[in-house]
Amino acid sequence: MLLGLTSLFADWLYEGARAALPQYMKALGASALAVGLIFGVGDSLGYLLRFATGPLADRRGGYWGETFAGYALQVAAIAGLAFAPWLGVVAALVMLERASKALRTPARDAIISAAGGGRQSLAFGLHASLDQIGAVLGSLTSLLLLAVGLPYSRLFLLLALPGLAALGFLALAYRQGVKPTRSERRRGVLRRPLVLFAASQFLFGASLMHISLEMYEMPGAAWMGSAVYLAAMAFEIPASLAWGRLYESARWSLYLGPAAAFLATSAFSAGGLALGVAGALAYSTATSYADIIAKARAVELEGAARATALGLVNAAFGLGYLASGGLYGYLIDINAMRLSPVFSALFAVASIAIVAAARR
Repeated sequence: MLLGLTSLFADWLYEGARAALPQYMKALGASALAVGLIFGVGDSLGYLLRFATGPLADRRGGYWGETFAGYALQVAAIAGLAFAPWLGVVAALVMLERASKALRTPARDAIISAAGGGRQSLAFGLHASLDQIGAVLGSLTSLLLLAVGLPYSRLFLLLALPGLAALGFLALAYRQGVKPTRSERRRGVLRRPLVLFAASQFLFGASLMHISLEMYEMPGAAWMGSAVYLAAMAFEIPASLAWGRLYESARWSLYLGPAAAFLATSAFSAGGLALGVAGALAYSTATSYADIIAKARAVELEGAARATALGLVNAAFGLGYLASGGLYGYLIDINAMRLSPVFSALFAVASIAIVAAARR
């Protein structure tokens, strides 16, 4: 619960910033390809670094040090956006913010897994639902403040306040004394089902168009893009709770994430506010799958090295996300958006097939 509250305020910080960043980048002269790549590279960096930060947390066995450092760096990166009116500096701070998430997430998730006992998906679902309340608050903050004409620089500075609150709740969580059991598994040894599942998550990430591209393409005032983002963040609250319960009783739910990614990409590609909102709901369903089902499955497949397994699966998803950011951003720039659902379907079907193979 305390780590969930930590994430609530941290999401208020960085999801509030992300709800405004595509529009801010566009105002600075960025193309759709540039926005797709910046978000794609940033998000993939936040995942790919987990190849290293997950095993690091397991080898050190401390977990809390990485968690504190990651949250502190994130606050600094978002506050820094207030003083960065150039696209290159903004891109660098986006990368720093994503790297900070990579540092903390495998270690924090290992702590959540330890605190959750045998009910992994429910523990991750509870945490994710609290996390998404913060995402809604952050998105709503950006929506309202942009609607009244607040400059981007002041918005980013104000968002640092919930970030400081996150550090306070993290300190309270640390005092509870929860610490995962340190892994004794030999380094470099990963079980085949875990590697196959990680491959499926790469294809899952490639099938999902980043919501920043939908926000970039949204016609009208800047706050309309924030409204679509707000819809996505709000829907992820019930979706997270539903995934946590569903996986405990229905293991076939492993196949639903790529299907949701295909629906999101198809709706985003069709254009318009109504389909944009519909796509945002499917997008939330897909991303909450990555945060709950994929994590619970990773711990099941490699429970001896929790942070390593979590880092591997998340990093594979992020690598696919990098590919999707460049691919779908390029299709927008060359006016070939109609091809996006075709690519998404191919990746989603391949992902489902590998998930089935990993279960054997």
